Amino acid sequence: MLSDYGVRCAQPYFPPQITFSTYENKAIYAIDELNQQAYRSYIITPTLTEYSFAMQHFPFAIPDSPESKYYVQLKLNFPSNSCNYGTYWKYGDYLSSAFPSHWNFNDSSFKIDNFVNFRYEMIHSNNNTGDEDYWYANEICEIDTGEKFPCQEIYFKKNTDIPLRTAQVFRRRWEVLHETIYYKVISIGKPDDRLFKRIPQNWAYNCTDLALGLLYNPQILVISLDKTSSVQLWLNTPPHYINGNDTVTIEWQPSTASKCNDCVTWTPKRFSFNSTNFQQTQTLYITRVKDGQGVYLIPIFSGGGFDIVDPEHSRISIY
Repeated sequence: MLSDYGVRCAQPYFPPQITFSTYENKAIYAIDELNQQAYRSYIITPTLTEYSFAMQHFPFAIPDSPESKYYVQLKLNFPSNSCNYGTYWKYGDYLSSAFPSHWNFNDSSFKIDNFVNFRYEMIHSNNNTGDEDYWYANEICEIDTGEKFPCQEIYFKKNTDIPLRTAQVFRRRWEVLHETIYYKVISIGKPDDRLFKRIPQNWAYNCTDLALGLLYNPQILVISLDKTSSVQLWLNTPPHYINGNDTVTIEWQPSTASKCNDCVTWTPKRFSFNSTNFQQTQTLYITRVKDGQGVYLIPIFSGGGFDIVDPEHSRISIY
């Protein structure tokens, strides 16, 4: 049987709406293919938990923003409440996803799909497997020890859609290994809405958009005394439209890591980008007025959602 999203609801796939734990209860997943929303909590340390959310229609998005129109994935660390997010659209940037990699088609395309993804035809075992249903791939894979296994396997509680464990042969760097992952099903059906209540209502303003950033050509310069070099700069995604304004202004200052704060001067002193000119290159001219190594300039952002972007990620190095 197929759901509206073209995924199988029965074995060997997970149910399209399911909540379960794995990795010895360190991770809890809640997946709702029908409503296109997903949740994960992951205990990093006893005092730090990461919460991740992915949705097609993310709540509390700024009206008419890309986040209100496309899939968004948000990560929140507790108890610090630091957070960041990414939007899957044509100007999206790379996201380190908390969810299965086969949900990501590329940086601009995403869909909440079944938790498992089979790369082979799966065969239901007719052997007596006790109180379990067992499915295995129609191809055999060999690991580094010489042992051979079906390339993918999945086990269910007998005559149910309750997954118990999966196993697969996979490559980790230069090793080929066989891994088994165990699952404890918490519920089948629509996930509890309370899991998504942790999403901050002000996330669109207070969480860092991972796509916001300043691009340079070049980003590392060698400038002799009394010489001037130029840097082309532009944005890789439009600034946010906040309170009727979509402009980010950029000024410059020496980084705290800079060993010489008066070795260079620069012009112009201020740049402006908006949703119209964000990909048009502008030119920064840097002149060395004093010898000294380890000179670093960082931007001072204002507006357009850039205020909470770490300027050290956009540092210019001058030698």
